Amino acid sequence: MSRTGPVKRVTLWCRSAERSLALYRDILGLTVLEDKVVSGEAIARLAGLRDCTMRIVHLASGDSTHGWIGLYEVSNADPMPGEVTVPRGDRMTYGQATIVLQTDRLDEIVPRLERAGFVFMTRPTAYLKAAASPSMPAGRYTEAVFFDPDGVPVALYSFEPA
Repeated sequence: MSRTGPVKRVTLWCRSAERSLALYRDILGLTVLEDKVVSGEAIARLAGLRDCTMRIVHLASGDSTHGWIGLYEVSNADPMPGEVTVPRGDRMTYGQATIVLQTDRLDEIVPRLERAGFVFMTRPTAYLKAAASPSMPAGRYTEAVFFDPDGVPVALYSFEPA
């Protein structure tokens, strides 16, 4: 028996909520559920800071109650947030997380990402999953992996039944 529920949200600490919204809302089509600005010592402590202002944008696919993406932009921070070492752009890095989203519009989204200048680690690549598992059916999967504005890998995949 699990001791926790399903993943509620993945929080992305982003340099610019607007740049990230241009991807997650405008290109990938996620819905903004909440867009707010909060500040003060209590909210800062949640980020390991003494003080800050934080813009918080929560997005989801449709009206999902789980699997949200949170864009958290910190400003006026004391101390200033640190920088993550940018991972390699040509392969995965241990300890690196990837956001994985299913789509039936991969052929439409990839050209939009290319025109917007996003860097791909993996161009759309198809592979066959011959045997079904309880949570993933057999069939043809096509997946592409690119980096969001802050270097977070995002994988998009589509599925066709066998």
